[in-house]
Amino acid sequence: MEIEYPVNKVNVCLECGGNITLLQERGEIICNNCGLIISESNIDITNEGERYFNTEEMAKKSRIGPPQNLLLDIHHSTFLKENLFKNSDLKRAVKQNNWLEWHQKNLINAANEIKRIAANLRLPGYVKDMSMLLYKKYLKENILSGRSISGMATACLYYACRVNKISRSLKEISNKSSLNQENTREVYSCYKALIKELNLKPPPPDPVSYVPRLIAELDLHPKVESPTIKVIRAFTSRACSAGRDPRGIAAGALYLVCKMINIKVSQKEIAKIAKITNITLCKRYKEILDNLFVRKRKINGN
Repeated sequence: MEIEYPVNKVNVCLECGGNITLLQERGEIICNNCGLIISESNIDITNEGERYFNTEEMAKKSRIGPPQNLLLDIHHSTFLKENLFKNSDLKRAVKQNNWLEWHQKNLINAANEIKRIAANLRLPGYVKDMSMLLYKKYLKENILSGRSISGMATACLYYACRVNKISRSLKEISNKSSLNQENTREVYSCYKALIKELNLKPPPPDPVSYVPRLIAELDLHPKVESPTIKVIRAFTSRACSAGRDPRGIAAGALYLVCKMINIKVSQKEIAKIAKITNITLCKRYKEILDNLFVRKRKINGN
């Protein structure tokens, strides 16, 4: 590897006269004796020796340019209004400039929908990238016909949240979409179609992922988090949690731990933050109590 050295090329350290070493992975020249950094951020000017025969090979093999972003690597164009131009030639040129293929318009609308929902829910960037990659894969398979763009984009975002263990329910995400709040069924049908057509295997929802959020919104002490997670792990390992809302299990375990360490918080407050009913919270609380403590009493009594 050849490195472009500074103008004043040196073979010894300028401070102590010691030997110098070139760190190729960092592009730095340092002194072995005193550790002085003589030069940094040197540029590799060597030629890789690879030839590009078309633009596709250049895009794949090239290692220059800005980092790739799935939400930005879409053909965004400036749309002009034809009414602003009186000349017929200019109107025709504007019409040709505004023309886009249907899949480009589809991707632009889906990207805008994903960015808007993610901004409202404060989701991280890797979730947006994963959902956009999933939407592109679904669009490439040409199985989007008969389903709305907003519904499928919301379904992709929900799947990305489940894979990355982010505590967001399907109803919560669909309420932030451009669809009506009553169209949660449409988003759910799009989600089922996404799972079926792409042969995906989403992980089961983890109640533990809801615990930090409940504690933060209830303004409880952080010491509650660790025992609550232990209670949830013990309950899910002994009892079957399939078919039960993970928010209910997390809320029931949190309420049990708060009662054990004498933290005053009502069932109504926890149920409101977890967006479940008081009845669901009471059922999950009794199930956790019976599975973890009643069995111990019976074993000790025998």
